[in-house]
Amino acid sequence: MSENKVGAGILNIITESLYDNPIVVFREYVQNSMDSILKNKENTNEYVIKIWSSKNDLFFLDNGKGIERDEFENEMVKIGASSKKKQKNLGYKGIGRLSGVPYCKKLVFINICDYSSGKAQIYTIDSELYDEIKNDENYSDLSFVELMKKIGTYQDGVDISTVAELYTELQKYESVLKKFNSGFVVFMHEISVVLRNTIKDESFFEELQWLLPVDFGQELYSSDKKELFEELTTEEVEDTIPVRYCNICYNNEQIFRPIKKAMLRDYVCKSNLKYAVGFHTFKGDKISIDKNNSFSGIRIYIDNMLLCDENELIQSLEHYGLLLHTSNGQLQSVKGIGAMIYITDKVNISANARRTFIEVTDNDSLEFLKMLAEFVNTIYDTRYALSNYVSAKSKHQVGAERLQQLRENALEKLKKLAKEDVELTVDSVEDEDDFSGMSITEKKKAIKKVISNKLDVKLKEYVKGLEQMNLETAYDDFVKWIK
Repeated sequence: MSENKVGAGILNIITESLYDNPIVVFREYVQNSMDSILKNKENTNEYVIKIWSSKNDLFFLDNGKGIERDEFENEMVKIGASSKKKQKNLGYKGIGRLSGVPYCKKLVFINICDYSSGKAQIYTIDSELYDEIKNDENYSDLSFVELMKKIGTYQDGVDISTVAELYTELQKYESVLKKFNSGFVVFMHEISVVLRNTIKDESFFEELQWLLPVDFGQELYSSDKKELFEELTTEEVEDTIPVRYCNICYNNEQIFRPIKKAMLRDYVCKSNLKYAVGFHTFKGDKISIDKNNSFSGIRIYIDNMLLCDENELIQSLEHYGLLLHTSNGQLQSVKGIGAMIYITDKVNISANARRTFIEVTDNDSLEFLKMLAEFVNTIYDTRYALSNYVSAKSKHQVGAERLQQLRENALEKLKKLAKEDVELTVDSVEDEDDFSGMSITEKKKAIKKVISNKLDVKLKEYVKGLEQMNLETAYDDFVKWIK
């Protein structure tokens, strides 16, 4: 077993600085499970991750390959020397397993190499004992390995059925473990009040939906943009890294990304940021915060695991002097759209130690930041270009020539945001006061204009995605599609 010349204080730094939010335990243990599952590239859909709470305990189970029997003990006691490669694995810093230490009385790792035999390797960390030791005056003299020998217990060849509180829980998922005859369990015994309150919070399940590497709901695959979501999650091109996901359940409810078709705005456009891909959705008449739409702002993912949202993004871009406007104005702007960006180039772009943003260390990461900044600045510019045009149009503040200039500017910004030819949705909306004062003939013309503009947008969308072409049935085919 290798000896790590690292002081015991590193555990305190890790658990109190890097992992100061209870939700991280779900991220870290699911990351480890995903790495285990992805070792086998075939039939990954048959692998599952089960998370559940029982009384005051919390469990994470996967039916992946676990850890090799002769490597388990060493993996449990070493620090910062993970054998994982960042371009292939979700977790690679060798510290994630310790994230649960502050949030339970005992943290137990169960390595099931052969489920049929009922035997397992178990490593237990006594968190209460750790609290006592770290307050002792001799704590700073300990090495990390010496500390782990005091608070950790390794057992080999343990009969699972003899561990009563564990065996009862595992029996619930016997069919899952039997499928590949292997698995790994993280058992957090007597979780802290802080973690219990986090789980009880009404927004907790939605947090998991945004955080964990899960699939989109089937509703999105049947939307007008189904090809986009299939492209993101299907490995179609050699040497590309698709958005990988796993079947993850919390308390037996499968978790999906919480996006519905109704949350998609007028335009849904693919993003390509060299080191990342993704999509964003926005309205063609105004960019403003919709409190009823939880798919708002920008979320950046690495291996389909949430890295940060717009709050951390804007803060970091401001820190590096890449924002063209005030951070508050930029934040209000990006919250008016919905965007998901997936980092695919893990050779050049990686997460920082806290896994809250990218690690900015070289030209590649700085270039990526500049691309993100350009995207954010474009959203801001589009928001105000639309606002200025709509305001002038509705209040008749400027002449026809100036109004046309404002319109062209708004359309130019919209096209830059969409990276494709789009329409100004606001042009198809008549002012209600003006409409109410119209004659019957004028009202009919206004209604015709609204319908015509909306049909034109739909027609361009239809023609763009057209695969089979038949002049004789072209109109009927379009009518069927639009329904």
